[in-house]
Amino acid sequence: MAPTRLEPRMESDPVTAALRFARRVHLGQYRKQTYEQYVEHPIAVARLLSEAGFDGTVLVAAYLHDVVEKTSIGIEEVRERFGPEVAGLVEALSDDPGIEDYAERKRDLRRRALEAGDSAARIFAADRLANMRDWRTLPPSEREDCARRLGTELDERLRLWAEDAEELAAYAPELPFLAEIDAELRTLRADAAPAAAGART
Repeated sequence: MAPTRLEPRMESDPVTAALRFARRVHLGQYRKQTYEQYVEHPIAVARLLSEAGFDGTVLVAAYLHDVVEKTSIGIEEVRERFGPEVAGLVEALSDDPGIEDYAERKRDLRRRALEAGDSAARIFAADRLANMRDWRTLPPSEREDCARRLGTELDERLRLWAEDAEELAAYAPELPFLAEIDAELRTLRADAAPAAAGART
């Protein structure tokens, strides 16, 4: 009897295809927070969701959640390659470039993510947690400069994260990552307090 051969992992696997696509279109991009390759961020978001037990469409959209916002890829290409459900999630999780004010833009993003339903809310929550953990890798003395690179200020970014935590909890108290987001926010606020006190003296 001939030995059974394992079928190779095919490109038709949507999660694998999404990861490969994200690696390709984010190539050459780097995070302003950590200076690591940008694709490490969607990978971190997808890993959080996978570890929480999610798969399928949620992971596909997690890998792709920044491709429209950060690359030249349009939402129609996402829809053609990965289907309307994934495209809807990616669209809901992408900043509106027509909103210039940083805080207004981030509040609009949160509103649209929560209005898009549970899958978008889960990805948004994982994205918040991954972003906060990125910031915590920076020495506290460098975080204000990082905020300026992103077009905001540290105090404003902390307030927006606090709003995110409150609205996510109000949306669904059982939503994954809420406890971790609260813990990260407490740490980031505690780190910011000595710098603020020093600036006043």
